[in-house]
Amino acid sequence: MHEYVTHWQVHYGEGEPVSVLIPHAWKQEVPVTFEGPVVYSTTIDVPREPAVLVFHGVSYEAIVAINGKEVLTHRGMWDAFEVPLDAWMNKKVEIQVTITKNGGSKFPVRDVASGFLPYVYHTFGGIHGRVEIVKRSEIDAPAPSEGSRVYAEGSQIYVDGEPFYIRGLLHWGWYPELGHTNPPEEVIRREVREAKALGFNLVKFCLWVPSHAYLDILREEGMEAWLELPLWDPTSDPHKLEEIGQEMERIVRQYRHHDNIIVWTVGCELSHATPPEYREYLVNLVHNLTGCPLVKDNSGGAEMYGGDLREFGSFYDYHPYCDTPFYPSVLDSLLPGPRQSMPLLLGEFNDIDVHRDLARLHEEMPYWASSMSELNDQGVRWQHDLPGFIRTSPLATGDEYERHERLMKSSAEKALFMRKCVHEWVRARDPISGYAITGWRDTPISTSGFFDDWDRPRYRPEDCLAWNGPDVLFLIPVRRPPWINGGNRPGFLDPFNYFVGQIFFRIGIHSESGQVSGLVWRILDSQGQVLARGAEPSMEAEPLRSVEVAQLSWVCQTPGAYRLEVEFGPAANAWNFFVEPETEEFAGWSLEDPRNDFVGLKVGEGEHKIFVGTTEGLADHLSAGLNALVFLDGPGTAPAPFWRESAYEFAKNAPFAEQWERLLALSGDRVLELKGLQENLPSGYNISTLINRVDARTYAESPVLVRATGDGGAAYISTLRPQGGLGVQPLGLVRNPAGIALLRSLIENL
Repeated sequence: MHEYVTHWQVHYGEGEPVSVLIPHAWKQEVPVTFEGPVVYSTTIDVPREPAVLVFHGVSYEAIVAINGKEVLTHRGMWDAFEVPLDAWMNKKVEIQVTITKNGGSKFPVRDVASGFLPYVYHTFGGIHGRVEIVKRSEIDAPAPSEGSRVYAEGSQIYVDGEPFYIRGLLHWGWYPELGHTNPPEEVIRREVREAKALGFNLVKFCLWVPSHAYLDILREEGMEAWLELPLWDPTSDPHKLEEIGQEMERIVRQYRHHDNIIVWTVGCELSHATPPEYREYLVNLVHNLTGCPLVKDNSGGAEMYGGDLREFGSFYDYHPYCDTPFYPSVLDSLLPGPRQSMPLLLGEFNDIDVHRDLARLHEEMPYWASSMSELNDQGVRWQHDLPGFIRTSPLATGDEYERHERLMKSSAEKALFMRKCVHEWVRARDPISGYAITGWRDTPISTSGFFDDWDRPRYRPEDCLAWNGPDVLFLIPVRRPPWINGGNRPGFLDPFNYFVGQIFFRIGIHSESGQVSGLVWRILDSQGQVLARGAEPSMEAEPLRSVEVAQLSWVCQTPGAYRLEVEFGPAANAWNFFVEPETEEFAGWSLEDPRNDFVGLKVGEGEHKIFVGTTEGLADHLSAGLNALVFLDGPGTAPAPFWRESAYEFAKNAPFAEQWERLLALSGDRVLELKGLQENLPSGYNISTLINRVDARTYAESPVLVRATGDGGAAYISTLRPQGGLGVQPLGLVRNPAGIALLRSLIENL
């Protein structure tokens, strides 16, 4: 007999008790900083035979009383506990549970296993798990699963004897509608199916513990789990770490029977707080209790987040959060090389904030966006910008609704381009055994979710499967190491931008289960007309190996926009690319380039001038009625990532609007500071913005490209980099077709 106890009364200390249904957490009924105590009460009929009352989750401290007598105190958010009922067999009794949540003065966030939710919004308190009466004769203590379904050979992972590439989606347990982490089964099944349709085969429960029902549904739907225990930035107090360790052990014992938990991590980004001996103990504990071969101490790793460099576990785990051009080199730096051969997982990565639906949020004003401290106190969060602009930003108030709509669409498309690029780069590196993308759903601190603030899918399966499926085709970069100051330096050609002449592609594939096929390809123009096509010889792509499948060469003498489409067995992919005229002398222009950033550019002795890295003499130059192009990355600029945490607006005459393939070769890591810029212009000059960066977290706006006009000459001023040189960008202007095209476009429109 399992009798669920769902109807309870809750008393917050003032007023009358309120009827609630379990699972429940207190929300707006009390200030968010209120830690309790809060009293839950109900009556039950105790069976005639020995039984226990099982609580499957109470946050945080639960003092249980039966008929007014305290019988048990439990501390821990995530593990279940039992209350014996033998002394009250065949009687009706009153149950009272006095609860104090974590996050207050009694149980500070860092002193207990709070996980990451306090840094997303806040802690929560209540009976958030199921409560049931279970006869002792029917208690079935979960035992470890009989043998693990997962094993590793070198860097390769196998599940049920088949090759398995982890394609995970990171879940923080954010359910603002509920206020706790235990959604109904119909919600779980819907979100699992939606994630699977996008190509994911695993859910990473990041620093929280889901219900058993969630893991059961994952198993039914054919998906796996990565369970990361809720240890993040804990106290260094040895006594409190010991208590946290005891809760970790209880969690592991209660969850180890789920054989679809194929990866365990005992904490995340632990940095300096946890001694290596403590991490080693937890790794050994989890491995010994579960038998799982994939256990790691510290998701993210000390090499990325600091602390004692000793690491423990059976796989590598890193969290690269990079601006897009730097991903290839950062990924290469994380490959094991001569280190021990074992799986390498990107346990968190590739978060990309987009412009959220601020207009709807402004209209609905959910509690987690409010500026009222009783609803949305900052707590321990470092990111708390939303309440500051949600009431006043014209993007939220409806005053600029069309702009708001354009920005949502543009930023979502930019995010897709970024993720596609990055995941193709990942799949080209077969020592990487999988990943977990950040993240599942938009939260108060970020908008990188595959699902928005209303839990609606942001993308369609057809948007994601080419780069997030079991088989992924990718472009292999063409090497072109330049000779600089007496020697070669790393360098590649741009796969998305070419000068007229030979257009060359190397195509590779990474297949989870392996494929035998041959590449079929075609090139289309901007009108969709097929200009070239081909079919390459058949070959075998082994499971979990990145391999080249074709070299494609095509001669194009017509500048324009084109598209390459390829297929290899069930895998298909496509890329847009651009062809530019050959470089030519920019007649009528001279160059002011003290650092030689534009070395090799063909210019004359013209009156108009290109300023690179300097504004010295710019005001006099413009006052003389002469035009200028100005490219800055020092004084007059401020640091800002071009790709991460940002959205862009393009004026009607802005070059390369929404053409992310071109902008990848040009993007900088700075924005213009208008005040300092104005000081370097003649008096009375006006500045109009052509490319505007909108910070997707703070909503600060900064220009990337502006036009300055006045009584003299006109100037374009930008932090774009025609010379490339950042990360994967071509090194040098004459090797950067997109850079030459940018100069040509700006000059033509002055």
